[in-house]
Amino acid sequence: MAAVSLLHVQTEPTARAKQALIVWGIFILVLVLLNGTIPFLLGADLHAWTSSTFKSVIFDWVLYAGFFLIVPLVLTKGWATVRQPGFLIPLMAAAIGVGMHHYVYYGPILVIPVLGYLHWRYDLSPLGFRSLGWKGDLIAVLLMGGLSLLPLFFPGGHFFAPGKALAAAMDRLLANPASTVENLFYFGFLTERLLSRTGRWFTPLIVASFYTLHEMSNPEYWYGALSFTFVFVAIAVAAAIYAWRRSLVVTWLGDILSRFVTQLF
Repeated sequence: MAAVSLLHVQTEPTARAKQALIVWGIFILVLVLLNGTIPFLLGADLHAWTSSTFKSVIFDWVLYAGFFLIVPLVLTKGWATVRQPGFLIPLMAAAIGVGMHHYVYYGPILVIPVLGYLHWRYDLSPLGFRSLGWKGDLIAVLLMGGLSLLPLFFPGGHFFAPGKALAAAMDRLLANPASTVENLFYFGFLTERLLSRTGRWFTPLIVASFYTLHEMSNPEYWYGALSFTFVFVAIAVAAAIYAWRRSLVVTWLGDILSRFVTQLF
């Protein structure tokens, strides 16, 4: 019996890491199909599709509400817990808020109180709802914000715009599901599970590679000449900070502070 228990302890992190990789693999396949493959096969104009309402709504429901919010919670807590009314009803409310983002701009704000409530009642610490000490967490948040000052050292006009910066930070926090559920998926779920198998040095590079491929699948970013090198570095740094603090709240606050700093100048 002891040997069986030991084997379970030894293999569980591997199984959880494999599960996370499988989920990401399915996600990227669906993403590629939705971003270009299916529209191309149907003869659609990819420029028009990229900016279409239909695509926005599909992404909100399938990717943000589905893959980024519901899937991590179901796989972490198990269906026996998730199907309980005290868990399922708030989760569905948050999913609807995210899914209706195109029509109800501030719908994703529901994610914050819902995840706070679910953590209080059901414990979401396996998804990064924890703190290893407020001093270290504060340093990590300030570090993420401070690194966003680096573009100031590059040539170009820089104008002090505190009003614009505050609006951008609040928009990121209250209306953009990329600050809540996408971070939940990539850091609280994927990074958290890979850390036990690939370690603190390689995991940030793996997660950054995955996220960069995610962004590269979107024609919109190619049209806009997005720097994928910058994306890779930014996500690698964020994943490294998560690996240090193991706190999704730190990632959220650091993300918001970074958005504030980048729009401040």
